[in-house]
This record gives sequence, C-alpha cells and structure tokens, in this order.
Amino acid sequence: MSDGGKHFCTCGDTKCPLNPNNPNNASTGNGCDGCIRKNIALGEVPTCIFKGSGSIDGWDDFSVEGFARFVALHPRSLEERERYARLAASFEAAHANE
Repeated sequence: MSDGGKHFCTCGDTKCPLNPNNPNNASTGNGCDGCIRKNIALGEVPTCIFKGSGSIDGWDDFSVEGFARFVALHPRSLEERERYARLAASFEAAHANE
C-alpha cells in the first residue's frame, strides 16, 4: 500500500478499539466500519466529519444535533463551498461509468 498500510482516519485516538489504525484493527482491513456503526447506533457523527468542517478544539457534543450546531457556528465561505462543489463534480465525472 502506498499509504504505509494506514487507513484514512483523522482521529488520533489509536487506542480506541474502533479506530482503523489501532494496531489490533490495522491488519484486518476493516477501515472505518466499526466507528461508523457505533456512531450511527449512538446518534452521533464521526469526528472526521466534524474535523472536515472546522476545528473541534473544546467541542464535546458529537451528537447529530451537536453537529447541526457545529456547522452553524463554522460556516464555510462562498469560495470554499464553490471549491467543494467543483471537487464533487470532478469526483462524480470520474466515477460516472462505474
């Protein structure tokens, strides 16, 4: 693997049993499945989604409702929204025939 065998994960808590880069999970290839399943079951949003929207320093409410508040407090600029729209369109075009 070109990524050194690591999964994409912005969570630094590699002691978490659900972190895909936890040494006990890294070799299974399960990715983020366990973390996402846990978050859905608890009505939460994974940390990586929060981090993609802004700094989570001091944030402690990772519920779905907390995410709605977080997004309202961390609005993206028009330029950033347009940049993400271009990235999404490029991704969709590249995967249109799959």
